[in-house]
Amino acid sequence: MGVTPLILFGGPVAVGTLAGYLSGGRLRRLPAVRLRRLWLLWVAAAVQVAQLSTAGLPGAAGRHLRASLLGLAIALALFWLVVNARGRTRPLQIGVELALAGAVLNAVPIAINGRMPYSPSAAAVAGLRAGFRTAKNVPAEHSTRLLALGDIIPVPPLHAVVSIGDVLLAIAAALLVATAMHHPDNAARERNQPCPTPAPGSAWR
Repeated sequence: MGVTPLILFGGPVAVGTLAGYLSGGRLRRLPAVRLRRLWLLWVAAAVQVAQLSTAGLPGAAGRHLRASLLGLAIALALFWLVVNARGRTRPLQIGVELALAGAVLNAVPIAINGRMPYSPSAAAVAGLRAGFRTAKNVPAEHSTRLLALGDIIPVPPLHAVVSIGDVLLAIAAALLVATAMHHPDNAARERNQPCPTPAPGSAWR
């Protein structure tokens, strides 16, 4: 993996970790946040891999297959987020809501265009090669729809172009990490539990 993807994905986590520490949180509390139905993420990842493997399929059939697989992967991930948002603190729920919004904003232009369109002018500002195509990205053309939700925000230091949905996902990741660092750990739970009262006639052992 190159440096740019590491920064784009790891940057929000690092920012969230720093914010968590500065606000009194601790990384040791992260394991106390129990994740439900984690297998949904594994299935979503498998579907995503299958979607990327169809990049070479030409024509409308390939485009529709890619869109369908991507839609399924996103739907599974969104369902997992919704399941894990129930019963959580409000800050954690806000983080999940931002992640849901970012995922939907990214999914819509991909579903309509087959891949995520990017602005050639924004790519030029970011220092990227003009007209490049990947399994997930294509340059915007006259027939491209909803380019405003595509990759239109240049990030020259990283030679990358991101979307509004990506920005929301980054904010969500930082907020989720920072908030989870304040989750009560087992030691805190034990301190907050009232001491049991011995039954009449019993002795402490």
